[in-house]
Amino acid sequence: MKIFSLFFCLAGASLAQDSLVTIPSTAYGVTDGVTGVPVRITISEFRISKAEVTQAEYLAVAGVNPSYHRGDDLPVDSVTWWDAIRYCNQRSVREGLDPAYDLTTGAVDLTRNGYRLPTDAEWQAAAGKLPDPAAANLGSTNTKEIPVLLAELRERSPKPAGAYPANEFGLHNMMGNVWEWCQDYFDPVANTVHRAGDPAGPAAGLNRVLRGGSYISTTSRWNRGYRTSLPPESKSRFTGFRVARSTGRGFTAEPADFFEPYNRVPPAFAGQTGGLSPLTQDKAAWREKWSRILGRPRGAAPPPTVRVLATIEEPTYTGRLMMLQVEADAWEKIYLMIPREPSPRPRPVVITPYYDVDTVAGRNLAGRNYLPPSVRSFALQAAQQGFAAVAIRWFGESYGESYSEAVANLALRNPGCTGLGKWVWDAQRLIDYLETLPDIDRNAIGIIGQSLGGKMSLYAAAMDDRIKAAVSSEPGIGLSFSNYEDFWYLAERVRDLPPGTDQHELIGMIAPRAFLLIGGESADNDKSWHYINAARPVYERLGHPRRIGYFNHRQGHTPTPEAARLSMEWLARFLRRQ
Repeated sequence: MKIFSLFFCLAGASLAQDSLVTIPSTAYGVTDGVTGVPVRITISEFRISKAEVTQAEYLAVAGVNPSYHRGDDLPVDSVTWWDAIRYCNQRSVREGLDPAYDLTTGAVDLTRNGYRLPTDAEWQAAAGKLPDPAAANLGSTNTKEIPVLLAELRERSPKPAGAYPANEFGLHNMMGNVWEWCQDYFDPVANTVHRAGDPAGPAAGLNRVLRGGSYISTTSRWNRGYRTSLPPESKSRFTGFRVARSTGRGFTAEPADFFEPYNRVPPAFAGQTGGLSPLTQDKAAWREKWSRILGRPRGAAPPPTVRVLATIEEPTYTGRLMMLQVEADAWEKIYLMIPREPSPRPRPVVITPYYDVDTVAGRNLAGRNYLPPSVRSFALQAAQQGFAAVAIRWFGESYGESYSEAVANLALRNPGCTGLGKWVWDAQRLIDYLETLPDIDRNAIGIIGQSLGGKMSLYAAAMDDRIKAAVSSEPGIGLSFSNYEDFWYLAERVRDLPPGTDQHELIGMIAPRAFLLIGGESADNDKSWHYINAARPVYERLGHPRRIGYFNHRQGHTPTPEAARLSMEWLARFLRRQ
């Protein structure tokens, strides 16, 4: 008996090495169910078993066979999610691999090479083109007659692993036979994007995902795509699992035409600068001039100091609502969002300025201005990309009862400081704080804003080299394109600028760091190409002509879902690849 057991274990180990196939890295698009923004999902290369774990395989590793339907070559059934991950760790140890699971919490480390359950996204990628239900071990269209259902239950059963034809990857029974446990917690909101790179579902929940259907699952329209969920401690005769492994080969490819959408110059504007002054001065001269224009608050910058108001656990991230000290007697609200999935290295961070922190975070945080999750929820979108994100409130919402009072207080406390000068100061204090955080990559700081936030993004990036990539949506890139004469921006100083001064100089100050302008035929239109064309020679001189771009969606002041997607892909391109 001992000799037989040893032979069986060795055979099981050999089978483990031969029963997995490699699924190449892939990418696909999905429209996020929360913001409505298209997101490019990327999945790294991984390996997955050709068929469900059999009862023989399970017995050889776990020492028991809990299945209702018995047969060595049948898929194991009647296993909980916890049973499945214990099996994965036990099998990893037997084969000299690093166990992927913490069996106390159920947390998985996708960087380890041991066995694990496939994520929902990996399972979907491996399923490929699912077969006709008639070619799978499924039930019938019956949803009306219980006697018929019970007859099916008596007559049908799981078939041996590999009994049905394989899909294009060589995988059997991705539809029917037994439901298969996946790694993810189940999210009831369809297509919610919790992470764009190697998504693994929400960080917390009640139920775990099941995929594929069973031998009595209906083939009617009520099949719901053969995706469902159960509590992880549940088990039944209808549920088993298959295993997966990470290979360590991430997704690195990008579309061959990545830069094309950012360079669609109308022929009439190609190479035209509209009479803007040539950018021949060096950056130091521009910055000195614009520093005089903007002004600044009095006194020295305070040391980076925050007061935590609340810590909020969301499925995608952990949020910290805080007050940041920006002056000796002034504090500004910020909301820091750190993705809940662990990261082996410090994360890039994206600053998202707006009126208040609520709209860009996509969460009601009791500010003066809140819009539900949408294309403007840039902080939430950045967190979905795996970035840290920080929303910051504009001083006009905090320095007084309303805009007039806020500007009056600014003039009384800090004579000579413009509204945009105050904003630049506050942004610099925020970056000072971000640089103190060990889990933030201080060399990968980005910024993105819309309208008011677009102006804030432009000026902050121009005046602080620590910002490595910027997206400015509908700011009015020309001083005559928008309301810069309002006293919360530049006020009467707009009328007293030196000849030739305009905001193409700000873009030149950003070079060679990445800058993207988003237009919509409202504040920015085809004439905005003059400013991009005027600044591009600076990028060319500095050896980075592709780090400047403009996308005009032509749909008005609010960014379109496509514009939001392109904005996030721009930030991802330049914050992850320095």
